[in-house]
Amino acid sequence: AKAFYKANDLKDLIKFLKKLDNNEKIFILGAGSNTLITDDLFDGIVIKLSKKFNNISLLGEDIVIAGSAVLDKSLSDFATENSLSGFEFLSCIPGTVGGGIKMNAGCFKREFKDILISIQALNKSGQVVTIPTEDINFKYRDSGLSDDLIFLSASFKGFKKDKNFIKNETKILKEKKEKVQ
Repeated sequence: AKAFYKANDLKDLIKFLKKLDNNEKIFILGAGSNTLITDDLFDGIVIKLSKKFNNISLLGEDIVIAGSAVLDKSLSDFATENSLSGFEFLSCIPGTVGGGIKMNAGCFKREFKDILISIQALNKSGQVVTIPTEDINFKYRDSGLSDDLIFLSASFKGFKKDKNFIKNETKILKEKKEKVQ
């Protein structure tokens, strides 16, 4: 790559993007679980988000807000601890929330689009935008969202269930995954 940049926080990232003046290609490196790197030059900037983009919180009883650097498994675990179902499949997906949104990650007949409410992203001009799910053209392993967007966080909707039921469902999915992969 021309350069590798690690963003400390949102303010730092916005400042950096404004310096680029919208002229460079960007690639956001998440956990790297779905990334192959070649010996060829990437004619752009690789951006890695710091741990400040790795926060999870509960809004009301059934909405989870997760930073784009949050691991999918961590989101599943957080939902379980808050007795929220619908996130169990995430325990089987390596990677981060940001990558999961970008590629509409999924398994066992569930995908990110099934629980996503909206995303908060930064465009290359440094403006924060909110994109509701209904404005995203999800397909199999694709969100159709621009490569010029940097996902900051996302809001997800679950539904209340008994914590032991959720743990059991997660265990079943993990066992299935181990048998086939």
